Amino acid sequence: MRKLRSCHRWELAACVLATSMAVALNQAQALDMAKIPNELQTKNSEPVKRTLSLKLPLSQPVFHWTFKSKSDFLAGKLVLHVLRGGKSTPITIFEKGKFYDGWEAMELRNPKAGEIYFGFQSSKKYLTAPGDRLRIEFLVIKDLEGIGPTKTGILPAGTYTSTGSYSGLIDEYAVPEHAMDLPEETVTKLRKAYEFKAFLENWEKQWSLKITSEEGWLEPAQRDTVEKLKKLMEQEGSKGRKHNE
Repeated sequence: MRKLRSCHRWELAACVLATSMAVALNQAQALDMAKIPNELQTKNSEPVKRTLSLKLPLSQPVFHWTFKSKSDFLAGKLVLHVLRGGKSTPITIFEKGKFYDGWEAMELRNPKAGEIYFGFQSSKKYLTAPGDRLRIEFLVIKDLEGIGPTKTGILPAGTYTSTGSYSGLIDEYAVPEHAMDLPEETVTKLRKAYEFKAFLENWEKQWSLKITSEEGWLEPAQRDTVEKLKKLMEQEGSKGRKHNE
């Protein structure tokens, strides 16, 4: 079984914890990802330079997905537009087979040769503010095969777009009350993962994969656990939407 690097906050264990947070779940949009708790969010309404962390708005994956051919994937073009004050700032993440300086794919622990994850992060900082609107554009040159924890499928060739907002804007990392007893080494890792970072996962339009198999990289018992978690998240999300209507 393949595992994702544990420092990424959307490990399955973190998602299990997130299901107990109704306030987070009822704000989930694309990817069924929980919004980062308000106590961690910035209180600063002005633009601040932060690194970026984003996932593509694929419809079926709830947690994770990888594409099987990195070269085919990077042959396309991925551009993020940050809209603020009537102006649009384009940020090209990759095109023509190469990442732009300061960008990379999130890593896998034991990837198969040639695979690439559907999440990306920058080491370069960009101005970000709570009121920003976001637009993502992805040009897919050829059909892209992929695999997730419970499914395999294809993202057909074409041009994909979506708009959205930040799922989290964080400045200095304030250790949550439930994490006060964690070892200092763990807190240091959390700070590194969160501080002065903008998370982009709240996409309003999702891109549908053509599912080719209901089997992914997880074993049957683990798939059952994930499916139960998905249903719980869907139920909680539905309750939250009804409450807001």
